[in-house]
Order: sequence, then structure tokens, then C-alpha cells
Amino acid sequence: VDFASEGVFMAGLAHYPKPMEETIAQAKAAASRAMNLLSQDTIMVGGVEAVMQTSASCAGCLVCVRSCPFGAARIGEEGVVVIESVKCQGCGICAAECPAKVITLRNYTDDQLISKVCSLVEA
Repeated sequence: VDFASEGVFMAGLAHYPKPMEETIAQAKAAASRAMNLLSQDTIMVGGVEAVMQTSASCAGCLVCVRSCPFGAARIGEEGVVVIESVKCQGCGICAAECPAKVITLRNYTDDQLISKVCSLVEA
């Protein structure tokens, strides 16, 4: 019943053609998952997200937009990529695919990773 995007649920014919009993069971499961999510006072999200370092270096090549499985990257008004932090799941595909290397994961920059590796080797 869970969809690839957080907080989106699917059941019944939206998934694929199936018998009525299975559709009802999936609908109840989707409603239960949605109620668990909506009954919370606050919702915690992951801390890892993709960010643009400098939008001036973005060429607008659409590689990140096409590669993002969650639809978090889109072309903004100025013709450069905008990453919607609410949709971003922190998978890092856009950062890996960006030919200009202007997209990084928050708290996972190259300098930070090199520092972590160096400290592991020294210990």
C-alpha cells in the first residue's frame, strides 16, 4: 500500500486489476497507514537532502530532473534547477548525476567525507 513517495498510499485498481476482496483489504491497510500518519502531532522527516551550492553554475541540463525518482528537482522561474526539500528523500542520485557538480547532499560534501575518511585512517 505504500508508494515510492512518503505519505502516498495506493490500493485497489490504482495498483493493478485485482479481486474485490484484495482491493478491500488493501484499502483498509491504506486507510490505517494514513490514520497513523495523520494522528501524530508532529511528523519527523529525514535530515539528508539535496541542496544547490550555487544556482549560477547550473546549466539547466535537466539531468537531475530526469534522474530524481521522487520528483524533487524541477526547473525554476530563472531556468535553473530548484530542489524542493519537502519532496527530497536524500537518495543522492541528482548529486551523483549533476555534470556541473553544483548539487550536494547536506552534511555529505566532498570535504566532509574526506575529513571523515582521514580521521578513520589516523585512528
